[in-house]
Amino acid sequence: MTIFRRPELEKDNPIAPEPYIGPRRRLAMARAAALKNEADAGKMKEALRALVRAAARFLREQPNVSKHGKNYVALRDAIAKADEVLAAGTGSKDSRRARR
Repeated sequence: MTIFRRPELEKDNPIAPEPYIGPRRRLAMARAAALKNEADAGKMKEALRALVRAAARFLREQPNVSKHGKNYVALRDAIAKADEVLAAGTGSKDSRRARR
């Protein structure tokens, strides 16, 4: 059995020093993480849009009554807030492009 002269090469060695990551690689890793987050955010926005459409369709199909219950009002308010978030999200993306 050999002993490594470089402890950072040993698997699961808690006392091993951190390997050096230069500025170019660090920036490249940050850019890659940002692109992944933007892609995840796009998927989340699409899911939120689908959920808002389904909830709005559900509310439209409800029978008309003189006084709506708490759940109806809460769902209606949640749809309104989600629409605001989606509208703000698309506006901020356009403003980011304008600044570049």
